[in-house]
Amino acid sequence: MNRHVLALLASALISLLSTYSLISWYQDFSETHWIIIGFTFLFFWTIFFFMYRTMKNNPGRFLQYLKKVLLVAFWFLFSFVLLWSLKSSTDSLRQETLILDLFVLVWSYLTILVSVSWFTILLLMVNIKGTSTKVPKRRIIFYALIPIVCWSFYLVAYFPGTMTPDSLSHWEQIHTLDFSNWHPVVYTWYIMLLTTIWKSPAIIAFSQIVLLALFGGYAAYSIEKNGVSQRWIWVGIILFALYPLNGIFPIAIWKDILYSGLLFLFTVLIFNIVASKGQWLKSYSHLVIFGLVALATSLMRTNGLPITVVMGILLLITFRQYFLRIVITTGAVLVMYFAITGPFFDYMDVRATSPNEALSIPTQQFAHIIKEDGDLSEKERQYLGNILPYDKWAENYNPYLTDPIKFDGEYNQDVIFDDFGFYLNTWASVVSKNFGLAVESYLNQTSILWQINQPEDGYTSTYARNVYLYNDYDLKTDPLSSTAYRVGNKVLVSIERYLLEPLLRPAFYTAIILLSGVVLALRNNGKALLIIAPVLLNTGVMLLATPAQDFRYQFANVLITFFAIGILFIRYESKEKKVQHE
Repeated sequence: MNRHVLALLASALISLLSTYSLISWYQDFSETHWIIIGFTFLFFWTIFFFMYRTMKNNPGRFLQYLKKVLLVAFWFLFSFVLLWSLKSSTDSLRQETLILDLFVLVWSYLTILVSVSWFTILLLMVNIKGTSTKVPKRRIIFYALIPIVCWSFYLVAYFPGTMTPDSLSHWEQIHTLDFSNWHPVVYTWYIMLLTTIWKSPAIIAFSQIVLLALFGGYAAYSIEKNGVSQRWIWVGIILFALYPLNGIFPIAIWKDILYSGLLFLFTVLIFNIVASKGQWLKSYSHLVIFGLVALATSLMRTNGLPITVVMGILLLITFRQYFLRIVITTGAVLVMYFAITGPFFDYMDVRATSPNEALSIPTQQFAHIIKEDGDLSEKERQYLGNILPYDKWAENYNPYLTDPIKFDGEYNQDVIFDDFGFYLNTWASVVSKNFGLAVESYLNQTSILWQINQPEDGYTSTYARNVYLYNDYDLKTDPLSSTAYRVGNKVLVSIERYLLEPLLRPAFYTAIILLSGVVLALRNNGKALLIIAPVLLNTGVMLLATPAQDFRYQFANVLITFFAIGILFIRYESKEKKVQHE
């Protein structure tokens, strides 16, 4: 038996073990469809065999990466997080023997570790050297046309767009002029402006289609300017346009859609700064654009302001030669932000959002600890009972959603904010005495952000496919084409039924973005990590206060995943010949 055949057989055996262990870790193996088992086996067989061939033909190029301590540390840590992100929440493993359970755990981890390290090295073996390519700006429009056409299909199918109670809150405000920043009032004003042209949600939906398509066109333009072949750009744009999530979300009347698009655009601008080694900042028009995008991102959702501030600090540290330009731009953004949200909001009689919205994590931890009969003093029980009748904490507790508690008619947030310091002290005391329960509650509440495998008792709020029926404005779903409606439903229902994991779990996209950022940094330098910093900061802020398991909070991850893959193979030019940007 020659070595080639032996390698094929060894790869097949290892792949069988990997297939069994990883599927068993993810779900009950006996209930897994044979097609999934077969696909998983072929996937791993391909990986392990080609890994063997690469090491055999060019071992030096492969092994050189094992000498990078930080890279190896990243592989181990990333693989561990990914392992727990994929873990099933059922007890199916515990029904087997301890030895088999241990084998599944260890072999699954090794499988993920080898696969992650192999993909990293494989990606690093392909380079596209950045060149100062002259690309006409009209190309942005050309690239945007395909997404506009493809995504308009969803507007035709679900005319005049999709709306939930959050959407109707904005719609109500444009009629009553009783403005509230509970949902960003800037988005309400955006709706109000467009409906002066056409009093229909359809104009909002179509405007979001056009804006996100233009942002995608600008991303493609920026990638092409860095040396990627136009042929591959068109392939990427077509995939970007055809991806169903990129079609159904833009027609939703949610502030999260515009926010996600702005965060996407903000990421592309950061890429232009990094790829040009800061030269992009030399243009005053670029600084104005950057400032306006940062301001719009900050106003469109509360997550935006911390991202703007942190990115301003990181840019100051990284591109010190442009210190004054960055300081002035960031300072101007902050001044305008506080002028708008302060005096202008007061002038427009905008009601402020409740600060209780930021307390989702402590709220859930209190409720979980009470439900599990945790260790609380009589004083702590009495205090929490003043906020909400004590028995209702446990009665209303949903491990993944704070709404049943915070929207209970007897919930009294004034108790919290009359003495917020006492609230924080109580929270710190309760958590310290019940740390395990507090961590368990936190992991459940934030699972939408880090867990690819949806918890068995959890849920994922995906996309809307209609207008919420109970509204006072005679708004309803009225498809312009029954065929488009039928096809759209078939595709979207199938995704929810068969591909909810991973496609509708944001952690899947976060993992791709993180791995892409590391590869880009290894190919160039650590500054490349700035490119993925905005989307990671967005997730980080959500980890502090996520209220529910809504995919829309992380829709930006989908858009940025396409961009991250698009720039993955670019190597910037040397310092002697820098990439120029218009």
